[in-house]
Amino acid sequence: MVSNEQFGDLKISGSGSAAGGRYRIASISGSGKIVGDVNCEKFSISGSGKVEGAVISNGFSISGCGKVSGDLNCVTGSISGSGSVLGSIHAKKFNISGSGKIGGNFKGEELTVAGAGRIEGRINATNVKLLGSIRVGHGIEGEIINIKGVLKTLGMVNGDEVNIELNGGCEVEEIGATKVRVLKEYSTMNAIGRFICKLFSKNFGYLTIRTIEADEIYLENTIADVVRGGKITIGEGCKIKRIEYSESLEKLNSESVIEEEMKL
Repeated sequence: MVSNEQFGDLKISGSGSAAGGRYRIASISGSGKIVGDVNCEKFSISGSGKVEGAVISNGFSISGCGKVSGDLNCVTGSISGSGSVLGSIHAKKFNISGSGKIGGNFKGEELTVAGAGRIEGRINATNVKLLGSIRVGHGIEGEIINIKGVLKTLGMVNGDEVNIELNGGCEVEEIGATKVRVLKEYSTMNAIGRFICKLFSKNFGYLTIRTIEADEIYLENTIADVVRGGKITIGEGCKIKRIEYSESLEKLNSESVIEEEMKL
């Protein structure tokens, strides 16, 4: 935890600029700029302010389209709007609402993203909650991972418990977990809205994935090459090339397609 009680405050309003350094509170209101690394107890940007460097702070917030060019290390933090941290973030608890962006990796205890967030690197957190339309460059690792909406990632989703509620099309390379649950969309989107979405995405409302592997698996609206696990339950809307199971396989919907199944 940062303790800078003996240092003064840095407050920039408008288009002013200042050098980085150690402060008690550092804030930018408007289009101001800080050049260099910042170490403070509390840091905030409201507007389009910039930090050309890294930030270390107990509390961090961007409201608007502010930008930090380096890494961020904080206890708690938030981005609301289209703000961005171009480096990596290490935080105990962090929230993104809007179209916020992390240019590197995220590592911490809790990450919540709501809106159209983007993480270019990898997420590694104890609890991950992704709501909306989220892009993650290199996969997700956590204990409890909850996804509601659209997720696109080229990497693996690896967790103790992975829950996905589809509200759009999800594209994931692999899922590895103890327990996996994929539910179809239960939103109130009207027929016209669904029709328009399907025009732009042939797999709207489906999880498209290469491999799922877990001890316990329940799937709806899933298009997969391989599903491998102990207890597997297949609900409606699934198209699976191969299922490998060691304990049980239950098929709840006769219209789901399983090309090949094997008891291990």
